[in-house]
Amino acid sequence: MKFDARVQGVPNHLAAAKQHLSKADYQLEVAKMKAGEARLIEKFPDQKKAIQEMFKRKLDPIGHFSCERFNFLQPLHEFACFVDGTTPEEVIEENAWTNSLNIVLMGQNDCLIVPFDFSVPLETHIEGRAHPYVICSGIRMKKELDAIDEYVAVEHTLGVREFGAFVNIRRQDMSKFEKEEGVGRRFWAKWGVAAVRGLVERSNRSGVPVFVDPQFGEVPMNA
Repeated sequence: MKFDARVQGVPNHLAAAKQHLSKADYQLEVAKMKAGEARLIEKFPDQKKAIQEMFKRKLDPIGHFSCERFNFLQPLHEFACFVDGTTPEEVIEENAWTNSLNIVLMGQNDCLIVPFDFSVPLETHIEGRAHPYVICSGIRMKKELDAIDEYVAVEHTLGVREFGAFVNIRRQDMSKFEKEEGVGRRFWAKWGVAAVRGLVERSNRSGVPVFVDPQFGEVPMNA
């Protein structure tokens, strides 16, 4: 499946889900948003109004990164943990510490990155869903990505600090980049930093979430 992440308002996200997903998947998406909002309010009751406003705010997509690569974020997770002398498995299964908790615990599947500041990602459990839905802090993730960039030097090697607002990279495009640069430990971690940081910064500035979800890979951006 594609890696797919979008920055847009929650109502816009749900409208796209209703139009392009099955009824069951759309209902699950609604449940995820309701559970995410409730979990954030439960954890940060003093920010209830701001949280509610974020979930109500309408905004057409202002950022999108799509890449035809399975487990696109795995090298970033592995490199972030390598820097701290651990592994993603140890962080997830054994509570090993890493300074990149939001990066690592966002996982490989779907998650919500919100423009609020908290150190440890939150989990919410949804009926009919086997694994928890993870909510990460975009404020902290930005700091974590900048710290990893000290090692991978995105701008120095790729020539840009982050990618444009709307990026769709095909498998053949990535093959070309791999041949030009050579694939080492830092290659895909570097791409992960550049891709996610651009999305997170747009999210933090606009006050709407980043939706990371491969099932939206074929949903058009003008939905």
